[in-house]
Amino acid sequence: MSRPIAITILGAVIAGTVTLAVSTDEGRDAGVVAAGHPVVASVPVATSPPTSASARAVEERRDRVRSTRGASSTATIDAPTTAAPTSAAPSTSAAAAPQSWRDAPGADAAACAESGRSIVVDKQWQRAWFCQDGAVGEVIPITTAANQPDAGTYDVYAEDYQSWSTLTGQPATLDRFVAFTYGKYQGLRIGFHAVPYYADATLVQPLESVGDLARFGESSGCIRVLPEHAEAIYSSLSLGDEVRVIS
Repeated sequence: MSRPIAITILGAVIAGTVTLAVSTDEGRDAGVVAAGHPVVASVPVATSPPTSASARAVEERRDRVRSTRGASSTATIDAPTTAAPTSAAPSTSAAAAPQSWRDAPGADAAACAESGRSIVVDKQWQRAWFCQDGAVGEVIPITTAANQPDAGTYDVYAEDYQSWSTLTGQPATLDRFVAFTYGKYQGLRIGFHAVPYYADATLVQPLESVGDLARFGESSGCIRVLPEHAEAIYSSLSLGDEVRVIS
């Protein structure tokens, strides 16, 4: 008479995961991680269900382990994954460097003449502003020399509807010339005028570049302005009106 033999199954059926590391070139596709940081993908490996008569015993033991350890419904051993490092955003961003006269602080009324018409020249910020009885009027872009005219107060002493110069290397026309001082090196007249142009109408500098800080020092001494501002200075200032250079 045969006796049933109790077979104790001590093994466990374990389903694992296979880890694939796929390197990507930075910028190749939208949303990829930077080059050098692998993309980790977990690919499940299917495990066939037990087929022996002892499967029920194995499952009962596994259920007891799950109930005591809180295991998930799918038994797996997860391979460690490597997350791409993340760089923290800087807490503060560097302020952009000033590029033009538009980046300057507000015009200072204290620089204006207390009465009458005057104009203020601010070489540092490549700008000037009209004044009337101590109040600031329109602020305009300019292009100046770096080392003249010196800071100080000057009077308008000449106005020419049109003048000429060869300081750029060839004859150039200077419209609406309003002179207020003389150069320190050659003794030539210094004043406001429209951006010069050559015989073929080519401008010495693009009009849109007037007021750019990068062009500070391109003039030989005069104050270059846009044509419409040259007309306004020529029309509004008279002989004896003050020009105040503050930088």
